[in-house]
Formats: sequence, structure tokens, C-alpha cells
Amino acid sequence: MSALYNTTIKWLLIATTYFIVSASDVLAMKIELAQPTFVLPQFTGPYREREASVAPEEYETAERLRSLLESNQRDEVLKELNAFYDIELSPAMLTLKAQVYFSLQMYDEALLTYQAVLARKPELVRVHADLGQLYLIRQDYNKAREHFAKAISFGSNSALILGQLGYINLMQHGAFSAISSYQQAMALEPDNQQWQQGLLAALTQAKMYPAAQALLQELLVKRPNDAQLWLNKAALALYAYQPADALVALEMAILLGEDNNKNIKTAAQLHLQLNSFPRALELISQHLKNTSLDMSLLNEYLLWLGQTEMWAYAEQLLDNVAPQLSALNNSEQSMYFSHRARIQQIQQHPEQAERFYAQALDKNPANGETLLSYADFSASQKHYVRAELLYMRAEGIDNNAKQALLGRAQLYITMKDFQSALIQLKRAFNKFPELFELKDKIEAIENIVRTQNQLSS
Repeated sequence: MSALYNTTIKWLLIATTYFIVSASDVLAMKIELAQPTFVLPQFTGPYREREASVAPEEYETAERLRSLLESNQRDEVLKELNAFYDIELSPAMLTLKAQVYFSLQMYDEALLTYQAVLARKPELVRVHADLGQLYLIRQDYNKAREHFAKAISFGSNSALILGQLGYINLMQHGAFSAISSYQQAMALEPDNQQWQQGLLAALTQAKMYPAAQALLQELLVKRPNDAQLWLNKAALALYAYQPADALVALEMAILLGEDNNKNIKTAAQLHLQLNSFPRALELISQHLKNTSLDMSLLNEYLLWLGQTEMWAYAEQLLDNVAPQLSALNNSEQSMYFSHRARIQQIQQHPEQAERFYAQALDKNPANGETLLSYADFSASQKHYVRAELLYMRAEGIDNNAKQALLGRAQLYITMKDFQSALIQLKRAFNKFPELFELKDKIEAIENIVRTQNQLSS
């Protein structure tokens, strides 16, 4: 791993020599991190004597129930406890009954039984802790928080309760309210990954980046093969506007098995911005292969490649997704062929560009963007009649009417047909009065037409 890490750093340093990533670019990127979780403890058996005492007359029953619990015969325990009225049971035995209900996922019965215990002994720590867990399962976070807080106020120093309180605060009340609880839970159980993850998330969300980075470094020493830790490192590096460091961390996470598509996409974007195009294309192809072909996603990747003028890589990407083309509808296939046409046009391959433009319009004759691009291309090739027809077709599509009118006017100017250009400019201004700049152009063309008329008379 160290060899790969060193190699990755080496080519990233070379890449950054030639390209500087802006803060706004970095902020636009996202790392998808695992959310803090809560884990319920296993059923732990009878109520401990230090919390509530079994009545003397219950000793024999308690020992028999203990034996049944040790052999995991919880149904038998419940059957025996149900033979008594709740009022006949001590708080300890009644709590045991609630716990058995809880362990059998009979949550409504457990809730009523716990509440009956608290009606008699409202300060019992274990009951508040169990109720907190029960409400947590039912996603009633306000009630869960209330009972966890009471358990702590009554003297609990359980790492589980502190950690679960931190989780609820993080989810419901923001990062700052969670940090202290997670820190206390970690102090009691420093190797508990749940508390580590929660504290790291809380510090990050609170924008306490130096503290989060210090904790993360400590955790990476202990668990260098944890992909989630490397993702956290990547996220912190992005917050600190350190794209090369973020990319190294992301690549380590990918090496360790990270396959979240959003993170693959972010890694590809970072590679593009750091000019490491072959690896970017590899990740883009991996992303597109692992998902059903999404034209909007493909458009985004092609836009990135276009912004860096890496047309050969854009063409290769289109080659890579060609086998999935049949999965697209006609409109999406039209966009695909339109991309191919524009790339061929930019690379000055007019015959191939013309062929792809024709395929794009064959798939969707109402593709306004393609009509305009094909018209512009035809005008540049001096195929004026075809360009005029394409502009006229595009003009009938609302979203493209403005560009079509202006494009056709420019075509007539290029052809020196100033009378027709004047008509088009006036039509454009009448239809789109916000185009104030057309006034000067109309006036200039009017002067040219007037002069031509005078010369010909």
C-alpha cells in the first residue's frame, strides 16, 4: 500500500505543478460519508440488584428465571411472569418482564410495562436507559433523548447511554450538542468505533477541522485499512482546499473497496481538475459501467472534459458507452450523436461531424440544440441553404427561437443579403424586446441597405 500511496502522491504533485484548483471548484465537490449509527445492546438478563432489589419472596422465582434466561428460554420466562398481576411483581421482576418483551420485539407491551415500573420507581437508571433504546428504535428521538438524559442525571456513566445521547443530539440538535457526549463515551470506551465515528462526524460538522484531523490521524494509525476513515480524510482535505490531498485519500479509499458512485464521481472530477486525464477517464468509465447509462451524468462528464479541451478523451468516453446505447431512448440517443458531431467538428473532421449530426436529427428531429449546432456548422462549411433550413426548423422550437433568429440573421450578413438580415433582426427584436443591443445593429444594417438602394437606383 505504501508504494501505491507514494506513487499516487508523486503524480499528483506533478499534476499540481501545471494546474491550480480554485476554492469554488473544491467546494462544489462532495464526499459521501457513512452516517453515525446506533447499535442496540443485546438482551442482558435480569435487573441488577444494585439498581432494584428482588423481593425476598421472589428469590426462588428469580433463580428459576435466571436459569431459563441462561438457556435462552425467554418465552418460558414471559409465560411464568404473565401468571402474576403486575402489581404482584417487584419493580425488578416487572423490569425483567419489560426486558423480555423488548427482546422479543413486543415493543408496545414493553413500553407499557416500563412505564408501569417508572410509576413506582421513577429514578431507576436502567429503565430510563431501556426506554431510551426503545424510543430510539421507534425513531421517537425527543422521547429517547428525554430518557437518556434522565438516566445520566440519575447517575449513569454508561458509555452506551452517553454515545446514544450524542447520536440523537447530532441528528436532532446539531454538532456542538453532540461533541461532549461522544467525548465522554470515548473516554470510557476509547476503542469503540461507533463513538469514534460519531465524534469525528460531530467535529467535522461543527467545522472544528484541526480537532477532527487530529482524531482522524490517530484513528488511521490504528486502522489504516478502513476505507471510511480515508473518505473522512478526503472530505477534510476538501474543506481545507487541498484537492491533491483529497484525491490521494479518495484513491486509498477506492483501493480499499470504496465503490459509492458519488465518491467515484468526485474522484474523477478531481483527476480532471488536476490534469490526470487517463485515471479520470478510467473512473468515469467505471462509474458509467456500474450504473444504468444516465445521459445527464454523461453530459456532465463531457462538459468537464470539454472545459479542459480534452476532446480525444471525450471521444474515447463516448466509444466506451457505445455498447449501452440501445438502453437510451431516441431523444437521449440524439444527444449522444450530437456530442459526437460536435467533437468531430472541433477536431476538424467535417465529414464525420456531418454524419453524426444527421444521425442525431434522425433520432430526434425536434432536437433544438442540435438543429442550431448543425446550422452553425453548415454555415461555417458554406452550406448556406442547408444552414437556412436548419435555422428555420429551430425557430419553431420555443426554447431555441431566439438563437435561431439571431443565427439566421448572421447567416444572411455572411451571405451579404442585408435586406433579409434586417428583416430577421427586426423580427428578433420585436419578439425579444430585452435584446437592446439589437437596436444599434438594426440601425447599422439599415444604413447599409439604404446605401445599397441608393447605389442601385
